[in-house]
Amino acid sequence: MPIYKTAKLPYNTHFLVWEITESEVWLAQEIELTELCVNRLSKMKSLVHRKGFLSVRHLLKAHGYAPSDLRYDDYGKPHLADSKYISISHSHNFAVVVISDCPIGVDIEKERPKIHRIAPKFLAASEQETPATDRYRTTQWCIKEAAFKAFGKKGLSFLHHIRTTHMHTQHPIAEVSINAKVEKVKNWLFHWPQFSCAIGIKTD
Repeated sequence: MPIYKTAKLPYNTHFLVWEITESEVWLAQEIELTELCVNRLSKMKSLVHRKGFLSVRHLLKAHGYAPSDLRYDDYGKPHLADSKYISISHSHNFAVVVISDCPIGVDIEKERPKIHRIAPKFLAASEQETPATDRYRTTQWCIKEAAFKAFGKKGLSFLHHIRTTHMHTQHPIAEVSINAKVEKVKNWLFHWPQFSCAIGIKTD
């Protein structure tokens, strides 16, 4: 089992990363996919996406869950049968699952130079510190995506409703403007070669 990274965070939060090195055939073994999973998998044209999808099911198994314990709501947000909070992400050859007692969001992204070109589309002028590395900008994206997932609401805009703050501290904050108030999501960051990952936990 290629578990690449694990961590236990506050609020009974468990973080597992799978490095995807196996074939699709191997990944499809030893997991019992539901009819919904089979249907979703059949519609994925990308091999990378199919392998990411299957790797997530292996991570669920490592957490002690079966594919049937996972469902998605109308907004595409995942939910577990035991009412614990879950968030999922995958990028290229890595897949991530985080499970917590609090609302949670996770995002993993490969660090690439193009992040600088699209930065004005998701960062307010006050967030665009310069100079910034690929890793710094990618981390900002991950923080916003994690906050978006923690709330699981349609209509939230990275540019207009979510701000990255305290970026130079151990736990950066995403400030989310929602329902006429600002709510905060605290982040735990993980980095390894060419990848950034943010776990956002909403504690209030």
